Amino acid sequence: MKHTTLGRYRILGELGRGAMGTVYRAQDPLIEREVAIKTLHPNLPEDVIAEVRQRFLREAKSAGQLNHPNIVTIFDVGEQDGVAYMAMELLEGRSLQEIMAEPARLPFQTTAEYVAQIADALDRAQQLGIVHRDVKPANVVISGAGHVKLTDFGVAYVPSSTMTQTGTMIGSPRYMSPEQVLGLPIDPRSDIFSLGVVLYEMLSGQAPFVRPGDSTIFPLINRIAAEPHPPVTQLDQSIPAGFEAILRKALAKKPEDRYQRGGEMARDLRNLLGPGSPGAAPAPADDEKTVILAPGSLDAQSGFEKTVVLSPGQDLAATVPSKKGSGFELDLDAFSRNFEADEQARLKEEEEGRQKKEEDLRRWSDAVEQKRAAFERQRELEAQKAAARSGGGAESGARRGALDLLKTQTKSRPPGDDPVAKKAKADAELDQRMRANFKYLAEIARELNGVIPTTGRPYDYFLLGRLPAVMLSAAFVDLRSRKIDGKDHGDHLFFRFRAQPAAPASVTLLGKDITRFQEYLKMLDVPCEVKTETKGDFGDTRRATFTVAAPLPCEINIRADYGKYSIEIELVNVRHPGRVRCQVEPSALNDVVDDLARYVLGVDDEFEKVLNRV
Repeated sequence: MKHTTLGRYRILGELGRGAMGTVYRAQDPLIEREVAIKTLHPNLPEDVIAEVRQRFLREAKSAGQLNHPNIVTIFDVGEQDGVAYMAMELLEGRSLQEIMAEPARLPFQTTAEYVAQIADALDRAQQLGIVHRDVKPANVVISGAGHVKLTDFGVAYVPSSTMTQTGTMIGSPRYMSPEQVLGLPIDPRSDIFSLGVVLYEMLSGQAPFVRPGDSTIFPLINRIAAEPHPPVTQLDQSIPAGFEAILRKALAKKPEDRYQRGGEMARDLRNLLGPGSPGAAPAPADDEKTVILAPGSLDAQSGFEKTVVLSPGQDLAATVPSKKGSGFELDLDAFSRNFEADEQARLKEEEEGRQKKEEDLRRWSDAVEQKRAAFERQRELEAQKAAARSGGGAESGARRGALDLLKTQTKSRPPGDDPVAKKAKADAELDQRMRANFKYLAEIARELNGVIPTTGRPYDYFLLGRLPAVMLSAAFVDLRSRKIDGKDHGDHLFFRFRAQPAAPASVTLLGKDITRFQEYLKMLDVPCEVKTETKGDFGDTRRATFTVAAPLPCEINIRADYGKYSIEIELVNVRHPGRVRCQVEPSALNDVVDDLARYVLGVDDEFEKVLNRV
């Protein structure tokens, strides 16, 4: 369908087209302003239209709340003849992805300023509790004047949204945070991590967790979740050391160790530019022409992607940032020297403080020892005087001070009978077993993700029935610790993976089972295809066929009880639906975990003997 108008907007031309929609250049006749109109195709397949429409409206809602010079402005949203549309500002320039694809690297000053402006945009989103969730170069547009705009809030998390977010992997994997790839709850600090990945790639020309030999997504997920990034200065020694300090904080695995606000990261980046730098890049002039992000190549997550199309007659060269200088003046050598000097001064101050504390502790310990020795001498002197007064004899010899009695009991106690030492030893042994099995399961996960094996025995699922064979993938293992007497002890070892039907599995359900299965799959965040077979007199579904091809989540939890010195193993949807638990002795843990791994792979059923003993 060819449109001449959408709402009050007059269509001037088409800027781009993708599988999900089309972007037009249009004019708002009320104020004679050119805008971009993003539309959804009304004839999308039924199995995707609902999700894409929700995402489309969510982009309008999330970006529409954000009034900030570094965030694309949404003016209006509406529907005409079944076509949902969104009126938004036209963005001049090119995407950061296109700029980064050029052979010449951006100057360090320019890189710091561009990323600082993106951080400013994220800081504003954070004020409203909005998480972008897909910060990447394709979603950043930079004008010829160096003004940055963050776009595409189509997968953003809005606090009032009713769509499930936890456990949903939405976004571009190479830029995801650890909590995103693990399916954990996210907050605005997740965007800080993604921005750190963008900064790393702008500086070095490569993403921190991607390796050339990767053939699947799973090694990438494991690196993001568990491996530190290679220091960017090791890849290129010309990169100022100050960038690495910023990257360490932005790419911290734990959200609480990262920058807590985008504004903090922006401040450090601008401080990196040195005194007298201009800070933010100049805003575009009022009479500048504009261009929209167009869906030249479809993004599987958002439905719209990143190609920037210039307005007719516009000179491409005029919009390209210069590679030979951008007006910033920075003595990078002086900055590096100052940074290193400050770091050395800080380390020296910490060392002097540590030495002072040790000296104070030594003096205190010496004073305590002197007082104890004086007390002992006084006690012995009084005992001698008392013995002299009583004339000596057996009775005086039998009298002892309380401290002597305790020492005598200590000497008479058999070796190894100290309850404190005994508990510490048992705790250490249990911790060692937990850590050893964590390493073993980590190796299992690594091999499993590389092979994607098919199980030798069936997996049963709630209402879906028995799946003769499944493919195992997306394995992830971690060990969480807790403090016991000031030391970390392995407390909770978990192993997660997904089991995908070797062929799409179908089941026909009736009545209440239809709702139960829908809720079950929704809880697991597993998509499915539903075909209604029969409806009741009031339009309610009486009979429906479900087809599931997506992987189903499975989980193993191994918890150590340091009070009872026992191990609890919990299986969730492993070979059978639901949860099952068993208790094992710590001494048997190694053999049991190996049986459990074989049970997961469907090699044998030895582990069921452990389950049956409970």
